[in-house]
Amino acid sequence: HGRNHTHNQIVVRSDNYTTFQLGGCAWIKIPSLQKGKRIAIPLNTTVEPTGTLRLILKDGEVEVHYTIEVAETQNCGKATIGIDKGYTEVFVDSDGEHYGEGLGELLTKHSDNLKKKYQARNKLKAIITKKSHKQKNIIENNLGRKKLNRQNIKVKCQVKDKICQATHKLVNKASLIAAEDLTSPIKSNKFGKNVIRRLSAWTKGVIANALDTISRRRGSSVILVNSAGTMQMDSRYGILLGKRSGDSFHCFDGVVLQADENAARNVLARLHFPTIDRWTLWQKVKSILLKRTERLRLGLLNQDSSCN
Repeated sequence: HGRNHTHNQIVVRSDNYTTFQLGGCAWIKIPSLQKGKRIAIPLNTTVEPTGTLRLILKDGEVEVHYTIEVAETQNCGKATIGIDKGYTEVFVDSDGEHYGEGLGELLTKHSDNLKKKYQARNKLKAIITKKSHKQKNIIENNLGRKKLNRQNIKVKCQVKDKICQATHKLVNKASLIAAEDLTSPIKSNKFGKNVIRRLSAWTKGVIANALDTISRRRGSSVILVNSAGTMQMDSRYGILLGKRSGDSFHCFDGVVLQADENAARNVLARLHFPTIDRWTLWQKVKSILLKRTERLRLGLLNQDSSCN
């Protein structure tokens, strides 16, 4: 059976609360544990919520969540592009345009600060286990989370804002977007250990959610494609020749491409690749690409292929 680990929120049905205006703001009245008594909660807005409510208690304050109807418009661009997730920026598209620059700097600063803080906190916890007479003083004065929680919320808002701005700019350009599964964890050597740690929050769906909701609301389509091997391929021929080094991709003939732009063009090519669908296993993808590579060596590569 399922288990619920939520301890700080409740759901109130639409027929189980009332709203009213008082003192220039909206209030809600919800049932209490005492029969016949209701709890009045002031809101920081004049807009009265409707429908089912979710009340979340955080740091002594109550958040009131409810759903609203979002109007869908058709104000997206007309281009068809592929995108690759970066680190210094949110997206890079197949035309070489970068979106949401500065994301990496923001994540690096916050993640590195958190690493130092948690290392220091772990040292204090080790002291507690060894020196029990210091336990009370350390817990009261050194292991609080109020300031840390405020900093985390602030950075999350900044990251979300940058991601949404980048996504709107992307949708301004494109009506059809080919993308890899942005929620998948990073398993490749594209990033180092520290960068993967910094990207951990980012890879859990923040960008994927923004891309899905904003594109749907503005009439653009996002198609997820199989991204296996797109970072190791030469986008000019669709073959496994060349090597990525940092932000550069060194081709077999000496040409140097921008690595993220090269990957984005490969993602776009997957949109029309007949033998590789989204769920094709990496082993099969690799086999197909190696056959293409061998055909190029033999001078038999079809120049009309969608990967050219």
